[in-house]
Amino acid sequence: MRSMKFLTVFALVALIIFSGCERKVTEEVIKKVDAENAAYIGSAACQACHADLYASFEKTGHPYKLNDASDAFTPGYYPFTTLPTSSPELDLSQAFMVIGGFRWKARFIDSSGFIMTGDQVQYNFGNDTWTAYHSGETKAYDCGPCHMTNYKGVGNQDDLPGLIGTWEFNGIQCEECHGPGEIHAGDPYNIGMKIYDVGSNETCGRCHKRGEPEDGIPASGGFVKHHEQWNEMFSSKHQALQCVDCHDPHIGLHPDNPDRASAIKINCEKCHFNEAATFADSPITQHISEGLTCIDCHMPKAAKSAIAVGTYEGDVRSHLFGINTDSTAEMFTPDGAYASGYLTLEYTCLQCHTGALDTKAWASLNAKFAHRPAAVKKENNITQNIK
Repeated sequence: MRSMKFLTVFALVALIIFSGCERKVTEEVIKKVDAENAAYIGSAACQACHADLYASFEKTGHPYKLNDASDAFTPGYYPFTTLPTSSPELDLSQAFMVIGGFRWKARFIDSSGFIMTGDQVQYNFGNDTWTAYHSGETKAYDCGPCHMTNYKGVGNQDDLPGLIGTWEFNGIQCEECHGPGEIHAGDPYNIGMKIYDVGSNETCGRCHKRGEPEDGIPASGGFVKHHEQWNEMFSSKHQALQCVDCHDPHIGLHPDNPDRASAIKINCEKCHFNEAATFADSPITQHISEGLTCIDCHMPKAAKSAIAVGTYEGDVRSHLFGINTDSTAEMFTPDGAYASGYLTLEYTCLQCHTGALDTKAWASLNAKFAHRPAAVKKENNITQNIK
């Protein structure tokens, strides 16, 4: 079955390469792929025509959510990271698959499909440490559909008991968002691919959420849990925006990606021009001289994927945006299980202001100066009346 699928994909890629892919721009309405009658053929088939998009997409974390160990331990497999070759607790030569490894962390799956658990089994790239994951437990790999393409919630991949469900390809490949590509690859001029079957919030939110967004923002250990951007957006005033209004999903945000600056399509000041102008005129001049931008305060790292950098600093930026400047406001519910739906001053101010006198009360008194009202200003030939 797998060899037949490989031959089919190879034949389609060859057809595309040798027939050419130059597409004429017309006003005609082309047919869309009927997902029920098309097969998944893999990102390599997309690469033949969409070489630039494919090369850019390969520098995002999506394709690396799940990896065969034989690939993951090969130098150069990940675009910006390299897995460790030894572990204080695990025999990495026995790893069958690797979860992640692109940026924040890596976990490992054994030959039966179960996640390797213990006290030092998760590798954290941010500080080169090993930490615990479900120590003393047996943990099946049940992370579908967010780590693979065309996930089915029945059966066991490769007949391994620890791999819950089956899927077409490891990682989030092109077809997970765009749909199966067989028919489009065979007739690219006349058969189009979908971009989103629903809005990008719902499409991206299928994985960038924990539970249902309307149920809240799960938290643990003083931070929002990872992959909850849709939960946070749903609780913010930005919920009317689409993810792709700001993000280009084909360009990665890894700090070492040379194309990182292009990953964000629009800057905050494009819409929040009044706030940008008052911030530029703020009497707290060190904010400007130190190069702070909107996201340093309104998208602080209040979420954690692998490590906490500080008491109030995780390793993932928040998508809550709004700041409650009341010194008594709490970021999390009393039990710490959910975020309150806004950012509080310890996560926006006290990440940097760490002196003995830098308290929430102090931050509350000074926060009003961050956007001090400015006079009529003329910048970049645009006059704005800021009240």
